[in-house]
Amino acid sequence: MIKFQDLSIKLKLITIQLFTTLFILVFFVGIYLFSQYHQYESRAFTRLSTLAEVLGSNSISALLFFDNDAADDVLESLKTQPDILNAVVYDHNGTVFARYNHPSHPRFTFGVVDVEQRATGDDGFILTKRIIFDDLKVGWIALRLDSSGRRVELLEAVRQSFLLFIAGIILAGLLSIRAQKPISNSIGTLAETAKKISDSGDYTIRVKSSARDEIGQLVGSFNDMLEKILNHEQHLEQLVAERTVELEAAKTKAEESDHLKSAFLASMSHELRTPLNSIIGFTGILLQGMAGPLSEEQAKQLGMVKGSASHLLELINDILDISKIESGRVQVYDEAFKIDLLLVMAVSSLRPFAEKKSLRLRHNIETDLPKLYSDKRRLEQVLINLINNAIKFTEEGEIMVSCYLKEDFLNIDVFDTGIGISEKDLETVFETFRQIDTGLDRVKEGSGLGLAISKKLVELLGGTISVVSEPGVGSTFSILLPIKQEN
Repeated sequence: MIKFQDLSIKLKLITIQLFTTLFILVFFVGIYLFSQYHQYESRAFTRLSTLAEVLGSNSISALLFFDNDAADDVLESLKTQPDILNAVVYDHNGTVFARYNHPSHPRFTFGVVDVEQRATGDDGFILTKRIIFDDLKVGWIALRLDSSGRRVELLEAVRQSFLLFIAGIILAGLLSIRAQKPISNSIGTLAETAKKISDSGDYTIRVKSSARDEIGQLVGSFNDMLEKILNHEQHLEQLVAERTVELEAAKTKAEESDHLKSAFLASMSHELRTPLNSIIGFTGILLQGMAGPLSEEQAKQLGMVKGSASHLLELINDILDISKIESGRVQVYDEAFKIDLLLVMAVSSLRPFAEKKSLRLRHNIETDLPKLYSDKRRLEQVLINLINNAIKFTEEGEIMVSCYLKEDFLNIDVFDTGIGISEKDLETVFETFRQIDTGLDRVKEGSGLGLAISKKLVELLGGTISVVSEPGVGSTFSILLPIKQEN
């Protein structure tokens, strides 16, 4: 199917003019037919109203003296009106007093007569009117007019409108073909010249035009643009060369800065980890009472020191890990191992922390899983991080670790009934130094690197990680790893 934007300027102009004419013709034809319809209806009810006035007036004496025969005689005059199908005269109580039916139409029921009304439908035009004598209602008259004439008249109006419509379209087509030539020819010449310049790269070519309208202005602006391109071509090439040199220098500087940053982080992490390990070790010795008994308050304070030092060491390790990953210094060492054993060990190692919060930590591992050929240590690091996060952000309920085959991939799910993650945080949850707004206390705070590290490690293993979460319900982190064969 040919799209409008793919048509030539000539055909576009003709199409636009034809559709504009079509819209105008349809609009006015519709107005004309609507007007004809309502004019016919108005004439019909005007006629019915006049007949009702005459017949009602002639029926007054019959109603007053209860002369049904006289009323029938009045209605019999309708035989001269072949399109009047039915007529009924009612007394002031709404009881049928006299009736007229066209010979070719059966008796028609007008319904309850209590108000003056007009009705239009498949039954025809129906009018109900009071019969008044000296400001007193002495009865009612109801008339039904055949509406088939309306259809004939409307069909004729449609036929005339159709002929006018066709004539208008033909005339508009002829006029549009003639009117588009000056525009399409000028634009066509401009387009051909532009293509010629594009193919040859010759900016000395110019477009000739004697028009003084907007198209002439367009041609003039096009020629001026070519002149400016020609004048600045060499200058642009020089600028490109200069910018290339600057970018190369900036790239080299950025690489040096990144290398220095990584080296600095590695050095500082090493320098900080040594005293922190000493602090953790000595506080552990003191808490065990190896240096003598401690008071309750001393044990409490030392516990806080050890916890803070452990937390700081964890942050330093995270920073060092992300630095190594981003600098490409993390190597993956694949080996064959049983994934079910790895999962059981990871769950078992963290179960005491879950039980401390009265949480259920369970696993559901599919049987007969094949051996996984991947980096066992890095995968274990990711699993422990995800399970630890689940424990950290779950106050009640359970954590479930599931593992099953999904086509040619191994799927690992870490499900929890924790606080969940908001929709806005889901978009950035795996970004570096992003911390989720949990609303919990500072005990739950971290570096904001755990999930970023997990994502990068999973990608190094050739897999993907994703999350589905709902605030107040829980989260499910899913790892998808390919089943690789050992070389």
